[in-house]
Amino acid sequence: MPVVETGSTAVPTVPLPLGVGILGCADIALRRFLPVLARSEKARLVAIASRDADRALEVAGRFGCHATGYRELLRSDRVDLVYIPLANHLHEEWVIEALNHGKHVLCEKPLGLSPDSVNRMLDAADRNGVLLYENLMYLRHPQHAMIKAMLEAGRIGAVTGLSCEFTFPGPAPGNFRLDPRQGGGAFHDLNRYPLSAAGYFLKGALSEIVSCETAWQGELLSSMDAQARTTDGERFTFSIAFDRPYRCCYEIFGATGSLRLERAFTSPADLECRLDIRADGGCETILMPARDHFLLTLDHVAGLIKRGGDFSGEHQRWRELAVSADRFLRHATLQRGHHE
Repeated sequence: MPVVETGSTAVPTVPLPLGVGILGCADIALRRFLPVLARSEKARLVAIASRDADRALEVAGRFGCHATGYRELLRSDRVDLVYIPLANHLHEEWVIEALNHGKHVLCEKPLGLSPDSVNRMLDAADRNGVLLYENLMYLRHPQHAMIKAMLEAGRIGAVTGLSCEFTFPGPAPGNFRLDPRQGGGAFHDLNRYPLSAAGYFLKGALSEIVSCETAWQGELLSSMDAQARTTDGERFTFSIAFDRPYRCCYEIFGATGSLRLERAFTSPADLECRLDIRADGGCETILMPARDHFLLTLDHVAGLIKRGGDFSGEHQRWRELAVSADRFLRHATLQRGHHE
């Protein structure tokens, strides 16, 4: 097998299509990942694992793959990439075990519930010379690169701020996202969307948290409305919530106008998302191209793995994102303590 030298570590390149194993029969795996995997030319399904053997057999029968247990899947030489859609509190344990078996990992967000947890996982990835990728698939949609190009061309003047909204009435009863012991709550479920958008569109780094209003249901953080500033003086605001009507958009403000994208974070594969441009005293609406960002992410990850080499640049993105998230969570927790 060819190798790529990365300092003192020789990282094997991997021929395509990758062999993929799925750790857990979560809804997102069945509804989104497995159909996309069937269409990808860069990856193929090898096995699916479940703690429930009957459940694994039923799903494997539907998708034409091998049914197995977690550790058996991780020991398989046919599996190059492990997809992990488990409940949030299980990510660290199974991500690290997969990495220690020499597997590349695509893990659902949030990768971890704290920077320390994320660092432990990424340290294991670096130590084993494999890729660990947090599944922020929305950013692989070309509409965001198109918008960034508009900003760089001065379409709305110098960027002064970003506002993001991702709210919905909440998961169905019994969903792990409603259980704080399993890493549930609106913050852990949704913070990666606005924070990654800020990292993508804003020039400055997070500097000051101006305000952070939250609502709690017992130990479950059900909403957060935050305002912050960056080192470049840009204003960053976001609202995430489980207890409000559905909203999924971001708006970028500039010196001479603004750009607003609807369905920004959860664009269906066949939807042309609406972009409203207000600039120079006028308003224009553009329908962005419809693409499947889940498929684009899978193929992007496969490409990174095929090329091999040093994955530390990718890993650093997830470290920084975890630190940003922790700053807002600490602020919210401290505020809550003062109010009790």
